[in-house]
Amino acid sequence: MKQKRIKRVGLALGGGGARGCAHIGVIKALREADIPIDFVAGTSIGAIMGGVLAIGKIEEMEKVLRNVKWQDVAKYFDPAIPKKGLFHGKKVVKLIERIIGKREFDEAQIPFVAVATDLISGQEVHLKSGSIIDAIRASIAIPGIITPFKKNRRHLVDGGATNPLPTNVVRNLGAEVVISVDLNNSFLNEKRYHGKHFTKIKLVNWLTPDRPNIIDIMESSVFIMQNQLTQKNLEIDKPDFLIQPDLGPAGIFDFQKSKKLIDEGYKEAKKHIKEIKKLVHG
Repeated sequence: MKQKRIKRVGLALGGGGARGCAHIGVIKALREADIPIDFVAGTSIGAIMGGVLAIGKIEEMEKVLRNVKWQDVAKYFDPAIPKKGLFHGKKVVKLIERIIGKREFDEAQIPFVAVATDLISGQEVHLKSGSIIDAIRASIAIPGIITPFKKNRRHLVDGGATNPLPTNVVRNLGAEVVISVDLNNSFLNEKRYHGKHFTKIKLVNWLTPDRPNIIDIMESSVFIMQNQLTQKNLEIDKPDFLIQPDLGPAGIFDFQKSKKLIDEGYKEAKKHIKEIKKLVHG
């Protein structure tokens, strides 16, 4: 009896700050079900998780995030004199480097692309060679919040400015089945300007105690823009499976909620497993 061919699976991981912890839960559910991940592309936090997955260190990342407290979050953000952004992003990069090392794209176990945006031309940039750490740093440069990353005379910022959910990127890599994880569909309905929902970075709260403060305004603006762009992109290039975990009001810096966010991603992905397996195995 002729065995059915397993279709190649691409995973598109969207941006959304700390909400990206849900990507770990989605990946965990897919791997438990023996659903192969043949290609991965990510934007912003999706680039972090995609890079970690591609290098084979997703379990290590989960261990780190499940133990994060809000005090830990504060120490990983290095305030900058706000000429190009509020934070340098160097401490976040060092954390990722401790997990995956100084790795190159050609060392990845899974073909991986990080999505960034050229600040001058406005072009979408696909980073897929050289340093994975540099690619991640470029992709997470949220405009106004984390300073741009200069690479080969280009000033690169968050890929969410052009492609917050890179469905087309994994399809172009050769994926026959595309699974996209959208983090921001519930944010605008849930986010409210009440104290318990705000970032607990003390420096920001001290500088701007009134609500909404500068981070709240930037955060909501980013999510509004990315959500609108995602909806338009989904009309053009619809994935085979769209996973949209309900992550409530969790914001960009709410990594202290990582356990809950990981579990929500896992729970939502489990709902799709049966249909994914059916399509992948033909």
